[in-house]
Amino acid sequence: MNNRAIKKGKDATIINIGDELLRGDIADTNSSWLAKRLFTQGVTVKKIMVVGDDEDEISEAVKSCKSDFVFVIGGLGPTHDDVTREGVAKGVGKSLTRDEEAARILTDKYGLRGILLKMADVPIGSEVIGNPVGAAPGFKVDNVIVMPGVPEELRGMFEPIASSFRDDDAIMAEEWILTDKPEHEILDVLNEAVRTFTDVTIGSYPYMTEDEQTYKVRIKLVSRDTDTIKRAKKWLEERL
Repeated sequence: MNNRAIKKGKDATIINIGDELLRGDIADTNSSWLAKRLFTQGVTVKKIMVVGDDEDEISEAVKSCKSDFVFVIGGLGPTHDDVTREGVAKGVGKSLTRDEEAARILTDKYGLRGILLKMADVPIGSEVIGNPVGAAPGFKVDNVIVMPGVPEELRGMFEPIASSFRDDDAIMAEEWILTDKPEHEILDVLNEAVRTFTDVTIGSYPYMTEDEQTYKVRIKLVSRDTDTIKRAKKWLEERL
């Protein structure tokens, strides 16, 4: 359960690209990692989408986003099914062009030539984002930030630019409470907390322990006001 949504400064949509995600071949760990990192910068993730390796579907997904930032992850390699750059270009209404500096790095550092240099193609007007871990660069065009789907590459690429999304006025404090009581037993207390601490967002998340014998509940509190969130945590702990 969650109480009212907290209004923050900027918001974001994450679009994951890949047929392998839709088939369940791999788990999506990128979205949770990026959402957490954006949260620490004061950016609220409003939506997470998964789209297959289809140029038109990627384009439509980008067009549909109304967020301040749109993060597109995956599909930047040189193979036939890596069509993210084409889909994003179509989505923002721009043609692809080859970034000569990115192409030079691919050639000089990795010895890549020919069709492999498609990884240096970006929509006109893009800012290229260097890849400190792998070959394929990312890019930013308008409010769309495009990065590789390999987790190590995504993380290595995002960290140097993370502070560019930071909004100190929107940074949220968070606290966690763990209880052995099932959710239905603490419902009244949670509802009372929601009514009492209107500046705090409260979420409860049941989960099963590793031995799969018992359920526990994690309670998350989020607020801009650190004093209020501490009072709310103390109030809940005394009643759970």
